[in-house]
Amino acid sequence: MRGAALWAGAALTGLGPVKRAVGKTLFLNDPFQLGVASGDPIADGFVIWTRLAPDPFDPAALAPEAIPVGWEVAADATMKKIIAKGQVWARPDMAHSVHVDVRGLEPQRPYFYRFNCEGVTSRVGRAMTLPTPRTPVDRMRFAFASCTHLEQGYFSAYRDMVTQDPAFILHLGDYFYESSWGTPVRHHPGPEPRTLEEYRAYHAAYKMDPDLQAAHAHCPWFFTWDDHEVANDYSKDFAPATPDPWAFQQRKMAAYKAYYEHMPLRPYAAYNDAEMIMYQRVLFGDLAQFDITDGRQYRDPLPCQSPDWRAGRLYDAAQCADLADPNRSMFGKVQENWLRGGFARSDTRWNVLAHALMFTDFDQIIGPARGIYTDSWGGYPATRRMLLDVIKQRNIGNVITLAGDIHGYFVSDVKDDPLNTQSQTLMSEFVVTSVTSESYNAALFNSLLPENPHIKFVDDTRRGYILCDVDKNVWRSNLRVADNVRLRNASYTTYKSFVVENGKPGPVPA
Repeated sequence: MRGAALWAGAALTGLGPVKRAVGKTLFLNDPFQLGVASGDPIADGFVIWTRLAPDPFDPAALAPEAIPVGWEVAADATMKKIIAKGQVWARPDMAHSVHVDVRGLEPQRPYFYRFNCEGVTSRVGRAMTLPTPRTPVDRMRFAFASCTHLEQGYFSAYRDMVTQDPAFILHLGDYFYESSWGTPVRHHPGPEPRTLEEYRAYHAAYKMDPDLQAAHAHCPWFFTWDDHEVANDYSKDFAPATPDPWAFQQRKMAAYKAYYEHMPLRPYAAYNDAEMIMYQRVLFGDLAQFDITDGRQYRDPLPCQSPDWRAGRLYDAAQCADLADPNRSMFGKVQENWLRGGFARSDTRWNVLAHALMFTDFDQIIGPARGIYTDSWGGYPATRRMLLDVIKQRNIGNVITLAGDIHGYFVSDVKDDPLNTQSQTLMSEFVVTSVTSESYNAALFNSLLPENPHIKFVDDTRRGYILCDVDKNVWRSNLRVADNVRLRNASYTTYKSFVVENGKPGPVPA
């Protein structure tokens, strides 16, 4: 076995002016109450995470000192065969969180890890390394999810994911919600967050969920975000709920920092008062390439705003001049160039575009007018056209797009020209419903299907996630649904299954 090494950014391990803890740090409660997690796996390693939080909702529960935390990685679940270990400092300016970037491991196999501090040991987590890029891989299983509102249900979907044993979990945004509505079964820790301490409390409340903790401990995760990790319908430097630019910048900085502190992300992602690097490209052997994108941080403002309405809304496309601007971008030019340069260039069997919002064109006005919702891909047609043109020009097949956000299942052909049902199908899209977040649009969505024949299936009445089984010949998406997410012990079944066959774009019922 190759030797294991620790790579960590100076921003996380260097103590700088931070005071070191001297002697014992006496914990009144378990310091690992927020669990453990692994993320961003590659062929020779992964990130492991925890946060010391003996009282997650009391900022003064720990002294403002850096505290040493030990970590171990083992080849077995009993932690007898330790192959890597070390110590890092949990810094107060990072909410006493730690991110250990472990490298030098063997590809495509499980590892186990734990943390210890002042004689207290965390639970054992399981991580997985990925296959080496472009090496032969016969199959993979993964789950993806979106929209987990703590107040509107329990996170039993994560418990079901553990029973299905995916190699990784992909979360496509709205990992938590900053706002409240509906009839709650439990409560957020306070009013809508705007400060760093308030965002930290929200993250802690979500991390206390036992099913979420179990799923984080079971396998590594990949992430992108949508809007509710910061504020509803925000775009780059503006949010409807915080219209003052300076105030929103402060709020966004707090939200981004708290997000990093609570996620198993690589050190390069860390917020640096300018941005967080969330987009990335992941290769699963020769079977699949995932391009995971960030559609919030760099996007241009929503189109066709008015002084009295700054949030997303339904608009007649013909009445919105902003849509004709070829320079308006969903991703920003730097991310666009990165995506254009690498998307679907690999020799993998499947090419996956993972993002928060449904890519499929969705006409939401019955009749001759073409309705677009401005806080969606419909508001950014230039970026959508760029991606479709890349696929056409390179003659790329087997392109799958995965999305969330809309609190419903959508299964669609992504057409070259959505106004022409006979135009080429360039991508197959699977949109996942919410884990818990409510939806009230079933009658509306069903009434719109005649306007959108490329959408093959829609159902927003059920909560759940999608489990994907993929091999060289077939991509299968299983729509897993709960009987009632308002009950902690909800059970799950496969509601529908759709497949895409190699070389035949467009999902069909299994």
